[in-house]
Amino acid sequence: MELSAVEIFGYLASALIAYSLTRSSIVKLRWINLFGASSFCIYGIIIGAVPVALLNGFIAITNVVFLRRMFLQAEQHFSVLEVNMPSNYVDFFLNYHKKEIDSLFPRFCKTAQLSERLYFFMMENTEVVGVLSGRKMTPTTFVVDFDFVIPEYRDCKLGEFVLGKGQELQKLLEDKTIVATADSVEHENYLERLGFQPRKGGLWTYNNQN
Repeated sequence: MELSAVEIFGYLASALIAYSLTRSSIVKLRWINLFGASSFCIYGIIIGAVPVALLNGFIAITNVVFLRRMFLQAEQHFSVLEVNMPSNYVDFFLNYHKKEIDSLFPRFCKTAQLSERLYFFMMENTEVVGVLSGRKMTPTTFVVDFDFVIPEYRDCKLGEFVLGKGQELQKLLEDKTIVATADSVEHENYLERLGFQPRKGGLWTYNNQN
C-alpha cells in the first residue's frame, strides 16, 4: 500500500514526538517535542481531526512556555542556595555522581572534604539540579573549582545564570570577587563560553575582572 504525502508527514511527526521522549536533556526533549507536536497539529488540521490538532497545539504551546521560562526568565525559575555543612545531601549527591565527577573534576575530589569549602545548590524551584563549590582564596576573592549540573539540565545554561552574565553567585557573595579554576580542557572551554578569561596562576576571571 502506497502512503500519501500527508500520511508520511503524520508518521514523521509521530516519530519526532517518540524520539523526543528518549532524550535525557530536558531542553532537547522540549525542542524536539515542540517540532513534533507542531507538525502533528498541522497534520490534524489537514485531515480534519480537530481533537488531534487541539491536543498537539496545546502540547506545542506548553513547550514554548517552558522554554521561554527556562531561557528568558531564569531568575524566576532557577536559584542558588548556600548549603550549611556538613550536609548528608551533598555527600549523597557527590557519591551518586562520583564516576562522572571523578573524570571531570579530578583535583576537586582530593579536596572535597576540606572544612573551608563552601557548597551551593543550584535549584530549579525546589529541586536540586546541580552543586557548585569553592573556597576563599583571599578575604575578598572566592575561587570556584567545582560546577556540576546533572545531565538533564546541562543545556539550560545554568552556568550563565550562576557564574556568567546572570552573576547569581556574585550577588550571593556580594563582597567577593569570583574567580574560577579548570581541571580540564573541556572545563576551560566551558569557562570561556561563559565569558571568563585566563589569568596568571591558572585562574579565570569574568569579563576582565582583576
